[in-house]
Amino acid sequence: MELGCADAQFAFELARQRPERPVVGLEIREKLVEINRRKAIREGLSNLYFGYVNLNVDLDRVFEADEVARFHLLFPDPWFKARHQKRRVLDERLCQTLAQQLRRGGEVHMASDVFEIALDAMEVFESSQVVAMGFLNLAGAWSFSRENPTGIASKREETTLARGQRVWRLRYQWQAPGEEARLAPLL
Repeated sequence: MELGCADAQFAFELARQRPERPVVGLEIREKLVEINRRKAIREGLSNLYFGYVNLNVDLDRVFEADEVARFHLLFPDPWFKARHQKRRVLDERLCQTLAQQLRRGGEVHMASDVFEIALDAMEVFESSQVVAMGFLNLAGAWSFSRENPTGIASKREETTLARGQRVWRLRYQWQAPGEEARLAPLL
């Protein structure tokens, strides 16, 4: 599941590499959703689906409980101006939706090329309210992860790395509150 997939380079490659698994890309720009749908049909990727979704409004109605193995939030818009920061995707409410839709042992993978955005995201996930939902930082509390869990790069990640810049990555696993963490890898 790629949240805010844009051109969906990541989702397309994931679907190609894992044809036995469904891959979903969600995007708020309807034109991009249609372009991606047509491209998936042309490429014969019957395991790749796209949806027109405002994550902050609609995500809680997209999937059933315990349905998603991994959410990818890759290079979300930074919204630097203070008056626009309310548009940032990641907040406690979204984490609650992710926790409801993730399978036990499921994961949230977030990446950004903007340190402040990654740090803000970490602050949300490390808050006591979100930790109480069952999220566990796979790199350790208040730590960034170096590993890309899929080895697949989005277009923005490729550009960032080509410039010699760092990708700030977070990986949080979800387990039902009170359960011990399962650190088994997701395929």
